[in-house]
Amino acid sequence: METILQRLTELDEVTGVILVGKDGLIVSGTLHSEDEEMIGALSATAFGSLSTYTKQINQGEIRHAIIETQQGTIQMAEVGDLILVVTTQQTRSPNLGRVRLEMKKACRQILPLVTSQ
Repeated sequence: METILQRLTELDEVTGVILVGKDGLIVSGTLHSEDEEMIGALSATAFGSLSTYTKQINQGEIRHAIIETQQGTIQMAEVGDLILVVTTQQTRSPNLGRVRLEMKKACRQILPLVTSQ
């Protein structure tokens, strides 16, 4: 799993990747900072709120969320009972589509690993 996450960090725009449980606990990550646990907990809360929101407005289950900020983006995707969170930095020509495609690929690779346990 570490190798899958590490491949995401090799994209130019990506500044960090974490895999977090819906309870907010970090499963794996590349941030390696004291803020990693806080980011994991807040990401799970945000994803849960977005999931509730999409259900309440009859748009179904959330698959992928992109939050744009002044400094970059936070992208989140559901992987079974986990959430893949990828942070990016603002660049002159960010390729967010590529980041999203690589996240989808990573999710397909991670899903069998987390559902077989």
